[in-house]
Amino acid sequence: MPIARSSRASSLCAGLVAVAASVLALPGAAQTAHPDFSGIWFPAGQRPAPNPPLTPAAQKLREEYEAQFTLDDDPGRFCIWPGMPRAPWGAPFPIEIIHRPQDVTIYWEGYGMYRKIYMAEHAPPKPPIPSAMGYSVAHWEGDTLVVETTNLKAYPYMTRLATTSDAHVVERLSLVEREINGQVRKFLVDEIVLTDPKLYTEPVRMRAEAEYRPDLQMLEYTCTDTLWDEYLAERGLTLPDVDALPDPTED
Repeated sequence: MPIARSSRASSLCAGLVAVAASVLALPGAAQTAHPDFSGIWFPAGQRPAPNPPLTPAAQKLREEYEAQFTLDDDPGRFCIWPGMPRAPWGAPFPIEIIHRPQDVTIYWEGYGMYRKIYMAEHAPPKPPIPSAMGYSVAHWEGDTLVVETTNLKAYPYMTRLATTSDAHVVERLSLVEREINGQVRKFLVDEIVLTDPKLYTEPVRMRAEAEYRPDLQMLEYTCTDTLWDEYLAERGLTLPDVDALPDPTED
């Protein structure tokens, strides 16, 4: 009997080890070892690059730009997405992150911006057409998520950290906790390095933070409303007041 019990115990232990190994092999199992960025965040400070050094050709382009354009020509007034690497986390609007083992989805209330970060070990799709947010692929280095972004379309606004379609952005995302007024608060830290040799003579470094704010909720942001109102005013048009229609269900 003692031998039989020992044999059964050994078999049970072997079975438990096998089950544990199979669980660890599941696609989402390893993710538990890394930080989870999911939730709603609010910008908590951005340190932009102070006067990044321009190439001689880019400096000439900037001088020509400043001679022609004014603050009234700011792209933000016309709902142009800031895109990468300007987007995180300067505008005072909430940001929602959905973090899954295979990707990270980020949605900004401001401008309704959307970004997808694919995890390298989960067979990311091929890059689509160039875009404001570009094509981002990430991998873990310890508890830091390292994100490389390429395939950006040009952002030619010379007074707002311009980028060419050759721009390459590397981010290092990590979580930190700080005690503020006796409360422990969680922050997402984004260390950003932009390389764009057509414009800048050296890598441009930035840092941005966002605070975890589960008390907030995402609202609708419609940037084009003002543009539409201005267009209607120029044409002398007035939209019908559909809310003034009678409700046939009321007596």
